[in-house]
Amino acid sequence: MYPSRSGVISMCVLLLATLAVVVPRSARAQEIEPNDLVPLPPGSNVIEGYYAYGDLTEFNVANGPTFADKTGMQVNLGAGRYLHYFTLGGHPAAVQILQTFGSESGGEINGASLGSTFGAADIALNAALWPYADRARGRYLVVVGWLYPPSGSYDPRSALNLGENRWKGNLQIGWHQTTGRRFSYDLAFDTTIYGENGDAYPGGLKLTQVPTYRVQAWANWRWAPGIETSLGYEGLFGGKQSLGGVANGQKTEEQRVRAAASYFITPTLQVLLEINHDLQVVGGFRQEFGAVFRIAMVF
Repeated sequence: MYPSRSGVISMCVLLLATLAVVVPRSARAQEIEPNDLVPLPPGSNVIEGYYAYGDLTEFNVANGPTFADKTGMQVNLGAGRYLHYFTLGGHPAAVQILQTFGSESGGEINGASLGSTFGAADIALNAALWPYADRARGRYLVVVGWLYPPSGSYDPRSALNLGENRWKGNLQIGWHQTTGRRFSYDLAFDTTIYGENGDAYPGGLKLTQVPTYRVQAWANWRWAPGIETSLGYEGLFGGKQSLGGVANGQKTEEQRVRAAASYFITPTLQVLLEINHDLQVVGGFRQEFGAVFRIAMVF
């Protein structure tokens, strides 16, 4: 038996208040963009700047109702990323660091206000190794490890937070293949393991979460040297949350479609624009429209 509608509304507000982080679906570090799985030559460095926007318009309670009226949130984020490529044991390798910051504003569920927040997300640390890299045929296999120390902005009294107040780790495996002169594709699978947040509102309850699994795919078409368009898919599964040992209605189940276009202004300066739309979300906010703009400089 489900609780009454007023009880569900109260539960929604509570679960957002107790959620350690409401990370926008347009700014997740393990999300790959087209050709991200291709290593650059050893000694290369890359600096990237991101802007991400998300218009969240619905909220679903896992195994419960979906709220659309007077429900949503606006997300505006910036991020900076640095990557360095080198050789390890004769194989291409890379390390990187990513810092995201920004705001979540106008949050509400069925008219119940969640307020707003501004701050920094947890820093993301990354190490990657390509055990197989065939540059002549454009085929690459990469294994990536991510670590997120609890360094971001977090207030247990706030309904919205960019920091998670917990450790988090991720293992990702990716494959890139070029077919012919113009077509290529990217495939990736990853799993995220979450630590405990022992200071979740209210009353310092313990927030736990089971692992999340993700699949991603991009199909890329190069129209001319330096000009490419792509269509993509992303699916998230698992990630059920519990507060004090009781499920709180949050998960990380999502189906998303994506489209991207990239252009090399110069051989070392690239711009990329992605737009995306969530087809379905279970246990969280659904993003009606999202956009990511990236500029990358290689040196």
